[in-house]
Amino acid sequence: MAAYVMAVTAIAATSATAQIPDDSGHPVSFQHEGKKLTVMLGDQEFTTFDYGSHDKPILYPIYGPGQIGMTRNWPMAHDVRGEAHDHPHHKSMWISHEISGVDFWSERDGEVITPCIETKFAGNPKPSNVFRSTSFWVKKSDTKTLLTDQTTYWFGGDHNSRWIDCLVNFRATHGDIQFDDTKEGLFAIRTHPDLRLTASPKHGVEKVYGTAINSEGVTGKEVWGKKAKWLLYKGTIDGTPMSIAMFDHPTNLRHPTTWHARDYGLVTANPFGLHHFLREQEGVGAFTIREGDNLFLRYRIEFFQGDVSVAEVERKFQSFAAKELANLVFSKR
Repeated sequence: MAAYVMAVTAIAATSATAQIPDDSGHPVSFQHEGKKLTVMLGDQEFTTFDYGSHDKPILYPIYGPGQIGMTRNWPMAHDVRGEAHDHPHHKSMWISHEISGVDFWSERDGEVITPCIETKFAGNPKPSNVFRSTSFWVKKSDTKTLLTDQTTYWFGGDHNSRWIDCLVNFRATHGDIQFDDTKEGLFAIRTHPDLRLTASPKHGVEKVYGTAINSEGVTGKEVWGKKAKWLLYKGTIDGTPMSIAMFDHPTNLRHPTTWHARDYGLVTANPFGLHHFLREQEGVGAFTIREGDNLFLRYRIEFFQGDVSVAEVERKFQSFAAKELANLVFSKR
C-alpha cells in the first residue's frame, strides 16, 4: 500500500473547468472513520463513500429525501428480501470500465485501489461539501497499474431532492491506455429493485413499480443504447413516490452519451460502447489516452421525492449545463 501512497505525489498538476455546484439547502458535513467517509445533510446520512471494503470504491448506502434507500442493498447486505442476487459487481453506485483488455467492470481482472481521500486540496473552492479521491486501476494478475483517476464529488440537497456531482479525471500515468468498446461501463448505479421496469419472480422480485424516460422522449426498455442528455427512472419505493435522474454534462466526450440502462435497474452513462449500442463497427467506440494525457468526464445524479416531471428534469439539466464554470486545479500532493 505504501507504494500507492507514494505514487499519489507523482501526479502532475493538471486543471479542468468544473461547475461549482449550488450550495443552497441543507448544510453538508463529513464523518470519516477508517476507509469510509459518511456524507451528512444536516443531521441525516445521505451516503457513505466506501473505499476499502470492495474491489473498487462505491457509494453505499444512498438515501433520498425522507431517508428512502435509493439503491439495491445486495451484495453489501444479505438480509433484504425482494432483491435479485445477480451481477455481484453491481454495487450501489460506482465508476468502472474495461481498460486495455483488462476487465475492471466485473472485477474479474482488475481492482481499483484508493489509498486516501482529501477534503482540502488546491483549487477546491467549497471545502464544506466536496472531497476528492485518488485511485489506481491495478491488474490483479501482476499488480501492474494501468491508469490513475482523481475524482471529485460534491453533495447537496433539500427536502425535495438530493444530488451528487462528480468530475472524474482519468490520467494515463503508466503508458497509453484504452477505454474499450464495450457496453459494460462507465458511470453506474443499480437502483432500488422497486424502480425496476420488469419483475423477476425466479430471482425473488415479485412486483416492480418503475418507469423510465430519456431526454429524447424514449421510454421503457427502449432507453437502452440510445443517446440522451439525461435519463430518468421513477416509480414508488416501499409505497413512496421517488425518482432518480442522471445527467451527462455537455462538455463530456461524445455528448449526448449512450446509456447502458437495463430494465432490472442498472443505469450507466457510457460513451464508449458504440459497437453494442449503435450497432457500429466493432472497436469504433474505443478511446485512447496517451501517456501523460487526461480525460475529464462530468456527471450528476439527483434523487427526488415525488413523481418528478420531465419538464422539471429538463430544467435541472439546463441549470447543471449552464452554470458559470470555475477552474479546479488537480495538484500534486
